[in-house]
Amino acid sequence: MTLGILTSNIGRVSETYAVERAEGTSFTLTVARAADPEAPTLLIVPAMGMPAGYYDKLIVALVQAGLNVGRMEQRGHEEVGGKTAGWSYDFGYADLVDDIDAAVDRLGELIPASAGAAYIVGHSLGGQTTSAYAALNPGKVAGLVYVASQTPYWRNYGPGFLVASQAMGLIGQVVGHFPGKQLKFAGREARTLMREWSRYARTGRLRFGRPKRDVASLMRELEKPALIVSIEGDWLAPSSTVDEIHRRMPGLDVSRVHLDEDGIDHFKWARRPDSTVAAILDWLPSADFRQSTTPAVEGSTAGR
Repeated sequence: MTLGILTSNIGRVSETYAVERAEGTSFTLTVARAADPEAPTLLIVPAMGMPAGYYDKLIVALVQAGLNVGRMEQRGHEEVGGKTAGWSYDFGYADLVDDIDAAVDRLGELIPASAGAAYIVGHSLGGQTTSAYAALNPGKVAGLVYVASQTPYWRNYGPGFLVASQAMGLIGQVVGHFPGKQLKFAGREARTLMREWSRYARTGRLRFGRPKRDVASLMRELEKPALIVSIEGDWLAPSSTVDEIHRRMPGLDVSRVHLDEDGIDHFKWARRPDSTVAAILDWLPSADFRQSTTPAVEGSTAGR
């Protein structure tokens, strides 16, 4: 279903589509097309509690760079078509993974060149769900981009984080949802998602679903190209937690970039996306697509 048309500040057209869920809710998939339909396609998966509109400037920059872009909404945070997390509406990682699958399939219909070969850009929690999705559906993923994403294992943060993360999971079970806006962490989140996230923080292993499925072994076996981007001073995703992604997923062929520049942090990189976009352009494996004029990533260190 086509919802409408949005015009960007570069004069291009973004199409919006409602992606229906079996439960009767839906989320919006925004698609911005490059001039070249054969260009790589990236799907942006938001961070916990983040509205999809926060990534508008990132979409504009990626399309300007010649890429096809899709952007999905996170469950529980849809502008239209969704439900708010609470006692009567609950979900977890398995549901977020299902949403990515639906978005990838819809992108493949809308941009045939990307069918089964989308690059997925995961921000923070979006990277965690992307890892699980790719491990469960390796044939549908061309590569992974992690920006300010992490494995939330407490040993990389310290004992204070262990206590806080377990309290967050418990609060969700008592209240019926996690009141993130009041507690200044994420938004209003589903209790099952927070319980699974707190277990992930405690054990370093991602288990979800009913019956619970441990995808750690599949994540270890996943062999895909990956770009992992960390940001200087990001206390929510410090470098040690970002590097944990590769330790937990040794099969990834990783390019590592660390951004050190004024004005960006765990969130603001998406509002000032030039350095991240430059890193993505440099990393994309298609030699024909790479542009010799692509600017260097200022203030960054990279390794291959």
